[in-house]
Amino acid sequence: MSAAFEPEPAAAAVDRAGMWRHIAAFGGQLAREWRRTADLELPLPRGRMPDHLVIAATGGSAAAGDIVAALAAPVSEIPITVVRGRELPNFVGERTLVAAVSCSGNTAETLALYDDAWRRDAPIIAITRGGRLAARCEDDGVPAWRFDYDAPPRAAVALLLAPLLRIVERLGLYLVTTPDIERAAALCAGLAAAQLAAGSAAARAAGAIAGRVPLILAGGVLLPLADRARNQLAENAKLLAASAALPEAAHNLVVGLDPDLAPARWTLLALAAEDDPAAPYLEAVEELAAPRGIPFHRLPIPGSSPFERALAALVTVDALSWHAAIARGIDPTPIPEIESIRSRIARLSSAEIST
Repeated sequence: MSAAFEPEPAAAAVDRAGMWRHIAAFGGQLAREWRRTADLELPLPRGRMPDHLVIAATGGSAAAGDIVAALAAPVSEIPITVVRGRELPNFVGERTLVAAVSCSGNTAETLALYDDAWRRDAPIIAITRGGRLAARCEDDGVPAWRFDYDAPPRAAVALLLAPLLRIVERLGLYLVTTPDIERAAALCAGLAAAQLAAGSAAARAAGAIAGRVPLILAGGVLLPLADRARNQLAENAKLLAASAALPEAAHNLVVGLDPDLAPARWTLLALAAEDDPAAPYLEAVEELAAPRGIPFHRLPIPGSSPFERALAALVTVDALSWHAAIARGIDPTPIPEIESIRSRIARLSSAEIST
């Protein structure tokens, strides 16, 4: 299920580490990893179902959790909470299943959340490549779902999504089947090839935000992908962006679209899909922005179901960030600012190595 795409020589010269390959590989990776997760077993003491699912993760590893939580929210009979930081909510205990997700296995915050879950006697499952998290799981007798893929966490999202989807499927919180995965994977493989190409919708959107600060708008199941776009533009294109949820933004943030200030700084970028409950709000915001001279650009998201649209949006915004990086002549992979912060935090006596 490989995408038929090769970057133009000039783009390849900029993208020296080959971030485009990870974007193109997403669909195939998801399908393969989903099949592999058929062997995943959940830690359910005495077969008792949890009354809460917590996904403990930070940064790129948390993005997969956000998507799964948004997909399951309309149908799940128990809450699904993505927890970032170093401390779990007070409700976490023996009836809470904690999925500790760290691509490297060395994320300081996820290790702290693992320790917190262990102290609370919560059942834990880890998703990781290895590192300290895998070592702690081995010492503690905690199941760890391991994968082998050498990529930054933001580029390994398919390897994290598949086991999380399998967890919510096994718990009966969200129905996803192998045919669902295969259809979505095929859609994403073709879409990645199309969106990475010059002149694509993602490339045009990258042009629309050039030299400006994009405010990315989305609602419903696409909301986590607005956050994903914001973070991918930061890490891949080294661009500051913001994201906002609809309809919430229509109740407050739109008042700040000052016509004297916004035209010099902002571009509104909407993730737009068919049957999107946010569509009427997008139209209203567009009508508000036009007479104020604030650019408004729609990035269309295909898919015949919320599941397909969420994954299609992920591929589309990743391609958007790639085009924005190439246009700026910036290699998408290096993240020197984050490495600098990691080095500083690692020098603290209480810190773990965070990656």
